[in-house]
Amino acid sequence: MLQRIPEIFLRPFPYWEKIDLFRKVLYVFLLFNALTLLPIAHELFSYDGIVGAVGWNTKYPWYQQGSKAFLNILNHPINSGHPWIAYVFVYGQIALLISGLLNFLPRLTAVLLYLVTANLFVKGYLMFTGGEALINLLLFYLIFIQKSSEKQVANGAPLFSNLQNVLNNTFYWVILIQVCVLYFFSTLYKLMDPYWVNGEALMYVSKVDSFSSPAFYAIFAEHPTLSMIGTYIVLLYQGLFPLLVWFKRIKIPFLILGVIFHLGITIGMGIFTFGIIMILSYLLFLDQQHINWIKRRFSRKKSVTIPKG
Repeated sequence: MLQRIPEIFLRPFPYWEKIDLFRKVLYVFLLFNALTLLPIAHELFSYDGIVGAVGWNTKYPWYQQGSKAFLNILNHPINSGHPWIAYVFVYGQIALLISGLLNFLPRLTAVLLYLVTANLFVKGYLMFTGGEALINLLLFYLIFIQKSSEKQVANGAPLFSNLQNVLNNTFYWVILIQVCVLYFFSTLYKLMDPYWVNGEALMYVSKVDSFSSPAFYAIFAEHPTLSMIGTYIVLLYQGLFPLLVWFKRIKIPFLILGVIFHLGITIGMGIFTFGIIMILSYLLFLDQQHINWIKRRFSRKKSVTIPKG
C-alpha cells in the first residue's frame, strides 16, 4: 500500500477531463453570479459601500503585510478617492471568466481570476456566505492544475511534464480532501451545539426570517418530529461523507442525496452560492464513466447521419 502512494502523485494525470469539466462549470456559475451582482456592485465592492472599508493596516507598508496586501486591495484608502478601481475588479472578473471559458492564456487567466475574485469577496465579506470562501480556495488550487502544452499525445490526451503531473495529482487530491475536511468540521461544530444534538436545529432555523422560506417554515417550524428527522439526516450525511463518498457501489445515490440536501439549503434557506458550489464540487468525486455520461448528455454536438446513395 505504501509503495503505491508515490505512484498516485507521479503517474500521468488521469483526471484531466473531470477537472476541465469542473473548471468550465465553475466559471459559468461564477459568470452568472458576477452578472447578477452587477446592479449592486457599488454597494458590495466600493470603498464607501454597505460593508464599509475595514481591514487595511495603515501602520505597516504593503510589502510587510504578506499575501493579505494582494487580497485586500479594495480596502486600501486610495480607493476612497478613486471609486472606479472597484469596477476594474468587477468587470475584470467577468472578462477573465470569459477568457477562461475560451481557454485563452489559461495559466495567466487562472492566477488573475483568483486574485480578482478573492479581492471582491474579501471586500464584500459581510454580505456573503461560506460559499465564497470555498470558491476562493478552489480557484487557488486550480491555478496549479494545468496542461504543460496545448499539444496532445497520440491518443488525444493532454501533454503533461513530470512536474506538472505532480502538481496536477497533488492539487486534485487537495481539492477532494478540502471538501471532506469541510464536512468533517461542519459536523464537529454542529455536535457542539445542543440544538443540533437534540434535533431541534432545523425547527429554530426555520423561524429565522433571514435563513428561511415559507416552505421551509411550513415543514419544520411547527413539526418537531420532522425537524428531528431532518436535523439528524443532515448530521449523518455530513459526518459520513468523508468515509462513504469513496465507496463506488453507493457513491451515486449518496451524492444524489447530497444534491437534494444542498438544494434544500439553496432554496429553503436562501444560501444560494454555498449550496450550488457544494453540488458542483461533487463532479470531482465522480468516476470517469459518469463524467463521460454527463458530457454526452449535455453536449451540443449532434450526430449527423449521411444518407446513402
